[in-house]
Amino acid sequence: MRRLAICGLTAFVALLFCSAAHAALIAEFTGVTPVGSNFSYNYNLLFSTQNNTDRLEAGATIAPGAVGSADFITLYDVAFAGPGPGANFISATAGAGFSVQLQNAGINAAQTLPLDDLNLTNVTYRYTGPAVTADTVFPGFSIVVTTNDGTSLKQFTSQHTDNAGPEINTKVSEIGQVAVPRIVPEPSVIALGAFAAVSLLSGRKRRR
Repeated sequence: MRRLAICGLTAFVALLFCSAAHAALIAEFTGVTPVGSNFSYNYNLLFSTQNNTDRLEAGATIAPGAVGSADFITLYDVAFAGPGPGANFISATAGAGFSVQLQNAGINAAQTLPLDDLNLTNVTYRYTGPAVTADTVFPGFSIVVTTNDGTSLKQFTSQHTDNAGPEINTKVSEIGQVAVPRIVPEPSVIALGAFAAVSLLSGRKRRR
């Protein structure tokens, strides 16, 4: 692992500013569109490099930090798949050149420690196309949920690859923030409320 970068910027102009210091793979929220009775939260993935010194590459598997592994980006806590009150997740879609993977823990870029609620769904977009060594906008990513309650700032981590110099082929990690569907109420809040209610009932029984 060559370096860990922090880039909490989500617009393309901001990406260009950020990439003056380093390359980046980030997610840009582009808005919400209705899909029947549901709502699609839409994204571009933005890859920035400096004079072809970084690249995106496909690998056989996702193995964060490992030379030759697939590059990727994970968006954390994007929705609640349930079961239980507040469940809102329907699906996630990847744009051309990527595949999608869902999980509640990780997948984290190496040397990052993102905030990750294990009750909520994370979406990982894995790069599957030919090597890319130029600034590129990848459109067509979405997260479909049942509600349109605005957005919350959550974290992302991503990995791309050093393409030149003494550390060629090593992996570079990013961590930052991205807008994702807001969950109302969040499952952790529901669980806390349920625990408080049980504690209150137990206290009443003991007093009797």
